[in-house]
Amino acid sequence: MSEFVTVYRGVVNPWECDIMGHLNIQFYGAKVADGMSHFCHALGLHQDLTDAGGITLSRRKAYSRYLGELHAGDILDIRAAVLAVDENSVDILAEIINTTTPRLSASFEMQYVGLDGETQQPVPWPREVRQRMTDLTGKHSDAPRPPTAGSPVPAYAGNLGETFVSSRGTINTWDCDSRGQMSFQQYYAIASDGIGPVRHRMGITRDIALAKHWGGVALEYDIRFLNPIASGDIYSLRTGLLNLGDKTFRIGHRFHNDSSGELVATFDIIACMFDLQARRAMTIPPEIRAQAETLMVEWPPIE
Repeated sequence: MSEFVTVYRGVVNPWECDIMGHLNIQFYGAKVADGMSHFCHALGLHQDLTDAGGITLSRRKAYSRYLGELHAGDILDIRAAVLAVDENSVDILAEIINTTTPRLSASFEMQYVGLDGETQQPVPWPREVRQRMTDLTGKHSDAPRPPTAGSPVPAYAGNLGETFVSSRGTINTWDCDSRGQMSFQQYYAIASDGIGPVRHRMGITRDIALAKHWGGVALEYDIRFLNPIASGDIYSLRTGLLNLGDKTFRIGHRFHNDSSGELVATFDIIACMFDLQARRAMTIPPEIRAQAETLMVEWPPIE
């Protein structure tokens, strides 16, 4: 059986929208995370199964594509299906549908691994859970193009610079989920905040952006989750520009837990310049491109 399950239904609230006038990236993540709780329940991964001594879910990857804007007042549904399952991992697809239009606004492909609650080592899915995963296997509602984010970075012929610290802070209790680890939403919040300093270094300052009605939007995010980070940990985000297209730019983040010294996650992001009046992607102006070329780095950065 090939089936999607509706796992979330809600509205875009005004306070979830940003200076671009649309739903901020972190709230896509928040709504998908809410939906995944319902989907886990549908898979048989109930709270009693995931309590002490049982199975915990560990994120490994998340790839997201953003296909259409969501604005305050839009009603959205999120539906989910299993893309692939093996002995102890599962790939899940979540699609965000703008029911006001209606159209597909974003898709998330996420990989989880089942871990023993005590040893934190991979364990096989219980038979009943594996069967439900098989029953709920589906496929994309569209034919997505091959991802750019997460693919090899093209070689750059010019001089390469160094990454810089685009964000530094502390993980607060309200940034964390019920298990005390940083929430799915907060990964997107921190990564999104780290893009602003890149745009500023490219010459897209606040005043210039306001005067020229320039914005920026995300097209793809590829996140690789490497180590957990929890409340009280201090962090830094090291950032560089990886590639330039006609309208797009590619940004890399390396998210460090400065308390433990571990690398928490890497981000590979495709974004574009955005004409806020026409509400469409725009060509990168020559003066911005010239400045951006001084920010190119080798990826992964050598530190």
